[in-house]
Parts: sequence; structure tokens; C-alpha cells
Amino acid sequence: MAIKLDMAKAYDRVEWHFLQAMMQKMGFCAQWITWITSCLKTVTYSFNCNGENRGFVVPKRGIRQGDPLSPYLFLICSEGFSNLLKKAEERNDIKGLRISRQGPIITHLFFADDSLIFCKANKQQAKEVMKILKTYEEASGQLINLEKSSVFFSKNMAMEQRQDVCSSLGGMTEMKQGKYLGLPMVISRTKEQIFGFIKKNIKRKMQDWRNKLLSTAGKEVMLKAVSMAMPTYAMSVFKLPRKLCKNISALMANYWWGEANGKNKLHWLSWKKMSMNRNAGGLGFKDIEAYNKALLGKPQQNASWIWQGLLGARSSIEKGVIRRIGNGRSTSIWGHRWIPGSSSGRPTSLGPQSYNLKMVHELISHHRWKRNTIFQHFTPSDAEKILNIPLSLMGREDNFYWQHNPGGIYTVSSGYKCIMKESTNAKQIAPEAAGPSITGEGQQARQMWNTLWKLNIKHKLKIFIWKCITGALPVRAAIFRKTRLGDPVCRLCGEDQETVEHLLLNCQHTQQVWKAALIQWDGAIDQKGDFKRWWIRILEAKNRQGGMEHIGLTANILWQVWKERNSKEFENKTSCSPARTIGKAQKEWLEQEEVMKGKTRLSTRETSFNQEEQYQGCNEDGTIKLEVATTSQNGQATLGIGVTATKHPSFRLAEWALKERSKGDPVIDEAVAVHLVLCKALEHQWSRITICSQSQDLMRQIKHNSPSNSRLATLIEDILSMQKLFRMCLFSLANDDSIKRSRELSSHAFGILVDEEWNFLSA
Repeated sequence: MAIKLDMAKAYDRVEWHFLQAMMQKMGFCAQWITWITSCLKTVTYSFNCNGENRGFVVPKRGIRQGDPLSPYLFLICSEGFSNLLKKAEERNDIKGLRISRQGPIITHLFFADDSLIFCKANKQQAKEVMKILKTYEEASGQLINLEKSSVFFSKNMAMEQRQDVCSSLGGMTEMKQGKYLGLPMVISRTKEQIFGFIKKNIKRKMQDWRNKLLSTAGKEVMLKAVSMAMPTYAMSVFKLPRKLCKNISALMANYWWGEANGKNKLHWLSWKKMSMNRNAGGLGFKDIEAYNKALLGKPQQNASWIWQGLLGARSSIEKGVIRRIGNGRSTSIWGHRWIPGSSSGRPTSLGPQSYNLKMVHELISHHRWKRNTIFQHFTPSDAEKILNIPLSLMGREDNFYWQHNPGGIYTVSSGYKCIMKESTNAKQIAPEAAGPSITGEGQQARQMWNTLWKLNIKHKLKIFIWKCITGALPVRAAIFRKTRLGDPVCRLCGEDQETVEHLLLNCQHTQQVWKAALIQWDGAIDQKGDFKRWWIRILEAKNRQGGMEHIGLTANILWQVWKERNSKEFENKTSCSPARTIGKAQKEWLEQEEVMKGKTRLSTRETSFNQEEQYQGCNEDGTIKLEVATTSQNGQATLGIGVTATKHPSFRLAEWALKERSKGDPVIDEAVAVHLVLCKALEHQWSRITICSQSQDLMRQIKHNSPSNSRLATLIEDILSMQKLFRMCLFSLANDDSIKRSRELSSHAFGILVDEEWNFLSA
């Protein structure tokens, strides 16, 4: 059985003398105990009555709630309770619960004042537990609240036995439902009721927020930062029912679109589309069910129904995991996913038993692949992929590598993106009747969304433009089309239906506003019938001087037109003059520009400091600069490597022309070259070196130890291991002029049969 204890006023009842005795018993020094005692005894309290402080109370026991030291002091007190239970277990007075056949026996779990006790479900052990509790209460001052404490039994236990045990436990009630550390303790078939507290908590929190006082940008922040955080803890342990996930999504969608007169407003887009990534036309909200799967992909321990949920998530996660080859001893050739670039990760050729090949290490000799063996037993395509896998010189063990995150470590964010991508590929989202498709024309649409979210404008303006493009702006024509209510005609001009294009581009009033603007988009006139195409056309200006600023100003003008429309629609105000509208837009745009300039100046200073720190020590006497260049040609498996070695300030030491097998990727080829140069530097026993490469991508991955794939992970791991063997080893970017000689050597390496080396001056 499991007993969940409820401590009555746990912190307030801590006896100071018991805490002191516990610290002495645990070996704390006298000075430390004196300090802690001083912290406890110097506390005083007064009472605030009608705004005035009254009374003066000096406590004799207890520790203060909210003090960061209090939980640790309470754990010291709980250590006395823990030792009483351990000694009872040693005497065989109570027997704990074994969590698995080979696992340890557990008698109790404590977390601050939350306590669980495990023992055999019989009267003798129940009485022993009550005896221990009595001893602990008398010594520590704690008091067990029997009315709020409860006990959980196995299903196989008879009702009469349960009643006898409960009676022996002082009249504790049997647990039907309860929580430990905020999570349900009893999982039954009615999972929607058990996890219903998640929905209730989110709903209560949303009711506390004043919807009308928040902009759409504010709502987005609240939903992402607060609402999505509330179920995360439970979702990282349990697989929530699909219906509950949909209900939570519905709550969030209702809050996002708002309400009027106690009724939810019209939802212009489905939550599924809003959950898409921003560069795909969504707003980046979380798909609750997919996020639940991504969270469950992280734990690795099993537990009955919980384990079933984890397995359901892991089936999706395992597709992104591959074996990274070290010494090859623990990777099965035919059973594991270990070949990068292959759809299944396994060899496409079948493995006949006559091959007698089982493990990957049988394909390796002296840290190199056995080319003849590989071409003999694998298809040419598989053989090329295998030979392109770098091998480590360190002889490390094989391990698993998560392919969707730099560094190969699984994260919830990368797992969520993988699940969402798989879901999108498996089932294309059907276009809705209202508004244009938000995914659009592939690459062009992604560029459009990326540019929108990078604009230096307020976030509420970005969401406003997003609504214009996706057809989610509540203009009169769209409302009439959805509900058949109201008048679709524009109130500003009364000449045409109020669509997004008419209101923001073609209305007579709006045209006067655009004529008063400092910037004109004459090249986009032919696209005024479709706002999305018009916006894509003006985005073509982003690469010209001042283009992004002009686009930002345009977004502010559109926003002011929309605000004027709403003033007339809901407050019946007259329209502002075009000049005043433009003035408001320019003012908001200039304010945002000033804010961004301040951030840019700060970022520039930080970058300059980091660069100075990076290159500190590069130009010291005795430092050897190794400039590396690689050359490869499409369709050829040859990689030419050129290296020049120069001792500071300008003494030429050596030049190398090296020939290697190309891995088919320029960044990996550059990593192979750096890896090889480090080996040769160790052979020359140089202690202070700087390696210069033109691959900015590689330098970044080495600096942050974040390889982008499993092949680079092996090379970068070796590079960082060898870096520690030098007294000083730095990596920096090379410019075109300084690396010119190394590039010539790399081209020369194509025509050599063996590596060539020229030594000019002894180091």
C-alpha cells in the first residue's frame, strides 16, 4: 500500500531545538549551526490592521514560508523521519515496494512536505507506521492531519482487509483520486476526468485576463508564455487524451479571437493552421497533441500505462535517431539505423548469412574503412554512403544521434518540429473556404513570411499584416460571406464591397492617403486586386538601400488606415485628413526605428568585444598559423587540401599538399582537412597554433560544439579532443588574400599520387 501524508502547518510547527539536534547529528559545524539559529531567532512579526502595523510577536518555533532557505531546513527535519523509516525496514518491521524485479526497494518518497510511504498492506505494518509517526511528531513538533491523509491499496486486496488497515492508520480514508507533486496518483479509465484539472486551471487563468485590454500581440504572448506552460509538466509524464487536447486548443482559440456579449467571436482560421511555423504562414502556436508526443519522447523510464504513452511517442521519435559510428562494436550492420543519407538508415542490400558480417567494426581496420569488403557486400550506393562516414581516431563507443538538432541531443523543440513536419507531409491541410491558402507558392511564400517577421515594426502590426494575407481580417465583405449578416459595402466610400484589397489599396479615401505618402509603390499597381501578391511585389524592395525601412513604413500606413476604419465603424468618427494619417504612421515608424538603433549599437559593441576576445593570443610570438584550403569537383571523389604553416610574425615554416577522399559535402570536407592538419601539427610537436579556415559554418559549429549532422559530430568531437593536447589551439576565419597560397596548393593536390610536404625553416 501507499500512504500519502498531509502535514498540518508543516513549516510553522518546526521545533528549533529539533532542527539544531538534527544538524549536529548530520555533522554540521558549530559555527554553521549558530548562524542558522540566529537566522531563525531574529525573526519578528507584526500585524497590519486597516493599514497600520499593530502588535509585536517573537516566535519560538517555525520557519518562514517563502524564504529560499526554508525548504532546505525542512528537509533536514525530514531526514529524522527518513531515518526512522530506514531503521524500521532494517528490523523488518516494514517492507517497502520494489519498483522492478532487479530494482531497489523503496519505503518512502519525500519532497519538502509532500510525503509518500510504501509498505505491506496489513495491520502490523500499519501500526508500525503510526508508531513511527508518533515518535516523529513528539520530537519535531510536526502533526499529521489524518483527515486529509489517505491510503492507496492494490486492486487484489479485499474490502474487509482495507477497512482494518485504515482503522489501524487512525481512520485514514482510502484514496480514490489524488495528486503528488501536482500530478495524478491514480490513473483509471476516466482519464478525461482525471486530467480535467488542466483544462480548469487554464480556463480560470484566461478568465482572469482582460481580453479587451490586450492587443493581438499581447494575447499571443499570454497564450504562449502562460497557457502553454501550464500543461507542460503533466504532458511530460502522461499522454493526455485526444479530446482533452482538442478542448485545450479550443479554449486558446476562443481567447485569441475574443468574445463579445458573452459569445465567442468568429474564428477566421483553424487552430491547425495557426499552429504551423511562422515561415509556413502560421503563428507558431503549439499543437497540443504533437507537443505532448515531443515531451514524452524525452523520458526513458517505464511505468505501466505511462509507458504505453511513452512508447506511442517514441515510435515517432525513433525515426529521427541514427547510430553514430565510433569503433563500430555495438552497432549491428543489418539491425540498426546507421547510414546517413539513406531513407531507412539501413543497408538496402540484404544480408545473406554467408556474408558472416554482423557488426560494423568488422568493416573497419586501423581507423579506416575496408573498401574492398564494403564494395563486395553492399550496393554501390550504400558503399559510397558508408565510405563517406568519418571515423574517429579516439576509438570512442558508438552512440545514438538525434538528427534534427545540432549536437545530436534530443530536445522537445526539435522533436515537436519533427512530429509537425511528419504530420504535414502525411496529411496535407485542406484549404478553408474563407480566404486564400496561407502556404501558397512554396519557396516564395516562405521568403514572404520570413521577411514579415523580420521587419522592424511592432509585433501587433506583423499580426495585422498576417491577417491581411491569410484572409483573417474582419472586413465587412468577409463577415457577410461567413455569416450572411450585415452590409458588405464599404462605409468610407459606399461604392464597393469592403474587402482587404478595397479597404487598404483601392478605396478613394485610401488612395488619397497613399498619394500623400513619401513612398510610392507604382510597380505594384497591377497587383492591387490581390493583397498577398501586392505585398510580395513590394517585398522585392528589401534588397535595395533603405528597402526594409520603406516596407516598415508601408506597414505602419496600412495599420493607420485600418485604425481609421475602425474609428468610423465603431465610434462613428469622421476620417482624418490623408496628411494626418501619414503623419501618425511616420511618427510610430520613427519611434520604432530609434528603439532598434539602440539595440543595434549595443549588439555591435558586444560583437566587437567577442571578436577581440576570440583573436587574443593569435599574434603572440611562437604562435604558428596554419591556413587551410580545400578544393573538390562535382562528380569526383577526390579532395585536395592545401596548408601553409607560418610562425609569427612572418616566418614560413612549411607547405603541404594533401589528397583525401571527398565526403560530398563542403563543410564536412573542410572538417576533414582541419582534422588532418591537427594530426600533422601534433606530429611536429607544435604547442601554440592557430588554424584559419574560410568555412564560417564549420568555425561556428566548432566554437559552439553544435555539429549539424552525425558525420560532422564525429569529426568535431575529435577536433575538440585534439585541441586539448596543445598548449594553445585557436580557430579563426581566414580572408581570401591570406589563404591564396593554400588554395593553390589544394588545386595542385589533385594531380599528386602521394602527399607532398615542403619544409623551409625548423620550428
